[in-house]
Amino acid sequence: MSLLRPSCAALARRLCTAQPRLDHGSRSPILCLIQKYQHSRPQCRSFASSFRRFAKVIDTPPNPTIPHVPKRTVRIGPLPNGRVEEGAIKRIFGSRMSAADGNNVLRILHHRRTAGSLADYGVDNLGKQYAHVSRETVMKGLEWLRETYPIDEARAAEDWAEREANRIQYELWLADPETESKYKDPARAYREQMEKEEKEQQQHELDNQKIGILHVGKSQFERNIEEKRRARLEEITRKAEEKEQKEHEMEEKLASGEWVRTPTGTQLMKPGQTTYVDVFGREQVSRRKEEAERYQRESNTGFNDVEEMLSKTTLVQRLYPMSAFVLITVLLSYGFAHYYLPPSPSYRIFPDLSPTTATIAGLLAANVAIALAWRIMPLWPFLTRYFMHVPGYPRAVQSVLNVFSHVQYEHLLANMMMLCLVGPACHDLVGRGVFMGTYVSAGAVGTLASLYWANLGRGNIAAHSVGASAAIWGISALYCLLTDQEKLKIPFLKDMEVAFWPKMLLAAFVVFEIGTAAKRKRTTVDHASHFGGMAVGMGVAGYIRATGVKERIAVDEVGVQERANVDSKTVDLGAVVKQEVKEIKESLSKK
Repeated sequence: MSLLRPSCAALARRLCTAQPRLDHGSRSPILCLIQKYQHSRPQCRSFASSFRRFAKVIDTPPNPTIPHVPKRTVRIGPLPNGRVEEGAIKRIFGSRMSAADGNNVLRILHHRRTAGSLADYGVDNLGKQYAHVSRETVMKGLEWLRETYPIDEARAAEDWAEREANRIQYELWLADPETESKYKDPARAYREQMEKEEKEQQQHELDNQKIGILHVGKSQFERNIEEKRRARLEEITRKAEEKEQKEHEMEEKLASGEWVRTPTGTQLMKPGQTTYVDVFGREQVSRRKEEAERYQRESNTGFNDVEEMLSKTTLVQRLYPMSAFVLITVLLSYGFAHYYLPPSPSYRIFPDLSPTTATIAGLLAANVAIALAWRIMPLWPFLTRYFMHVPGYPRAVQSVLNVFSHVQYEHLLANMMMLCLVGPACHDLVGRGVFMGTYVSAGAVGTLASLYWANLGRGNIAAHSVGASAAIWGISALYCLLTDQEKLKIPFLKDMEVAFWPKMLLAAFVVFEIGTAAKRKRTTVDHASHFGGMAVGMGVAGYIRATGVKERIAVDEVGVQERANVDSKTVDLGAVVKQEVKEIKESLSKK
């Protein structure tokens, strides 16, 4: 009866103990096994007084060991339709799998499907001889089996789980038949045991009497054993109660309809959530959506509408701080452009790079770094507060920091492409001091123009403005008004040149920008900042021509075009890019 169902163990013991004497030849195998286990259990003497020396004390180990169970032999039969041909094996697994190995893998997988152990073992651990077979390859075979021999795998998995539970429970019963209940319900068994021991302790205190130097009661060794056993049972009880409480909470959440089980059924998730498997093979619920919503709420200004946002500040409070900050920025940029001197090569990190390549590379790195920072959700509140310009609730520092900020990759790619095209030519023309002064001041003035247009004109006062467009328009206007180059070399075409009119090109850009802004269509382009950047570029170009400092600036540094041996009257973008790449490779190799 114990072999058929472990819950009949108590009845089996009562039937066996009801026969005090049995002939050795008539004893059943079950009874022999039980009696053999009982005789093999260690007997311990009591370390109490001499009055109890004849009492039999059974020392129950804290962790009963499971008896040795011989390894079960699993017999795997053939496939329903017999051996699969070599051509079919190649189509399923690929050309690297042999016919013998492919058939064996299919037999193992099909056996696990029919036996129900697929839910337990999965497609891994097929054996040492198949360690070279990857998981993706095995999954192809499993898909083919499911299409060719469809069966109810869920039902087979349930039967397998029930059989395994009965087997494990029977092995635990063999380890300690007298305390089988604690494996079924540890919490209830522990409470009953504690009540029994408490009553015995109270009775023991009443009967305890000292006799000479000896006293009646349990020895220190027995008390230590009981204390360890008590701690072990408390831990088992705690885990059982936590598991029961967790299951109860999961059932309540499922009943509410707001939660669903994960694909494996071990956890709960919201209907819109997804799951993934971590590096330890455990199923985890993705919290990315909830985290994105939380950081998005923290990034918002907290206003319900535009009227509430404007009610917190006056017009002067919105315009004055940024106007003063931009004025200081323009003055500092002028000082930097006027008094800048190229550093000595010994003080440079990459002395082999031309100043033009180093400057453009630094700007690219700064813009890319801020764009990547936008992908880190915990940084969203900080970035929206200082690296994004909002005309209805501005901060002064936003006028400069938003010039280096790009949220969308498309926006970053477009602006950086223009910077790489116009930046080297302008930098070679005016030097690093004037170039960086114009770049920063054009971006700041462009942001200020956007602020004034939104508060005093027809701009969107609740818009969010980012990007280096105003700064790039500033250096573009500066270059077009100062350059003397007359020819443009077509990249990838040998000796192909066309006429180049930079001032006409700038005029066309301005007309196009005005025409686009005058259409009054809903657009995401901040035209006001573009006009502000152009104005700064034109103003710097007019100041340089009026003061006559162009000749002094041009000879301060050796530009990338000069290093590439490009004619001063020709624009050769291909040669400039090749020279920049060459300089970067040489500098990195030396480092």
